[in-house]
Formats: sequence, C-alpha cells, structure tokens
Amino acid sequence: MRKPTLLLAATLLMLTACVSTQHARKVEPSGFLGDSASLLKKGSKDDFLLVYRSGDARWASYDAVVVDPITMWAIQDSKLSPEVLGDYQRLVDQFDQTLRSKLSKDYRVTDTAAPGVLRLQIAIVNGKQAAAPLKVAKVIAPYAGPADTLWTFITGKPAFTGEVSIEFMVRDSSSGALLAAGADRRVGGGQLGKATLTGWGDVQNALAYWSDAAVYRLCLDRKGTPCTKPKAGLIENPLW
Repeated sequence: MRKPTLLLAATLLMLTACVSTQHARKVEPSGFLGDSASLLKKGSKDDFLLVYRSGDARWASYDAVVVDPITMWAIQDSKLSPEVLGDYQRLVDQFDQTLRSKLSKDYRVTDTAAPGVLRLQIAIVNGKQAAAPLKVAKVIAPYAGPADTLWTFITGKPAFTGEVSIEFMVRDSSSGALLAAGADRRVGGGQLGKATLTGWGDVQNALAYWSDAAVYRLCLDRKGTPCTKPKAGLIENPLW
C-alpha cells in the first residue's frame, strides 16, 4: 500500500505548481464585435489569434482610458446552475477589477470621454468549466499520457480542461473611431496546479494572462519602454 500513498503524495505536491494555459487553435467571433469582426486578421505568434489595428492610431497621444463594464456573452451551456453561473460572473468581475488596476499604472482610468482618452470594450465569451476530477485522474493514470496527447492533437486542447474566449474593441472615446479590435481563445494546459482542483481554474488563468496581455500590447502600440511580455499561463505547444 505504500506505493499508492507515495504516488498520491507526489501528485498533491504537483498540485501546488504553476498552472498554464495555451492558445486554442482558432476562435470564432460572436456578435459582440459587430461589423468590426470583418476587419480581423490572423495575429502573429505572440499576439491575439485575430486582431485589427488602425494604421492611423496615434497611441502615444492617449494618457487616459475608459473601461466599459466587462460583459459575458454566449454562454453555451444553458444547464449551468445559478450557483455555477455566479462563480463565473465573479471571475469576470475580478478580471474587470484586475485589468483596471494594471492599466492604472500607465493610464488615468476615468469614466469621462474626452480627447486623449481611450475607450476599451470587452466581452468574455463561451467560458467552459474543466472537469477537475477527471483532469487529476488522467495525470495519475499511467496509461493516460499518450491518450491525452492524441486527444490534444485531434481537438486542440488537453482532455477535460476549461476554455474561454475574449473579444475587445479599443476606440477613441471622443470620436468613436475604432483603433483596434481582436478575438482570442485560450484553453487549459496539461499541467497540474491549484486550478486543477476547481472547475473555473483554467478560465481564471486565461483571464490573468489577458490582463497582462492588454497592458503589454498597449505598451508596444505606444512604443513605451519597458514592455513586459505576459507570462501568466503562457506555454509553447509542441504539437502546433
């Protein structure tokens, strides 16, 4: 009986490690972007999956930002209980607060549209929970590795992981001109960590990544320095 005990102890130790997320293979924009969706092109390796940036935007001229309340779109599973939906909403609300806090280091966060003020509109789309117990089981099972690799190759995500999309538009708050738009989707990584024990952990990791990514991309656009590349949840997938 000692070997199973040691295996369980080792597994629990791994559960304290960092959990990562990775890009999905593709993203399908919802209705949130409206006509802006037609402008999107495939992003580069370190960018959002689909993105548009206006060539006329003078990013360095903006020193403040209005962040519209972040909304949830297209919840695919109508059978989710009010309690589970409440947990999802709390994650989105937390993301809203985190994003505002991180943006405030570079911009004045305001509620008033004016020249020199960006307007950021964001939707969190089609968040799906992970099957947490099965996620743990597949790592413990000695035969699960090759099967999970094959599943990832076929479906584009490790088995039983969560996933979520984000869509955004950045406008000049005064004129309403579209400066940038994008859509991205991230799925749970194959590693174990604290988030493995919760259904929404993979979604939470993706939201953490995007809060850093927003700050990073705006820094690059205005040619700021230094621009810190987001690392929260970022891994390379050797299959793609």
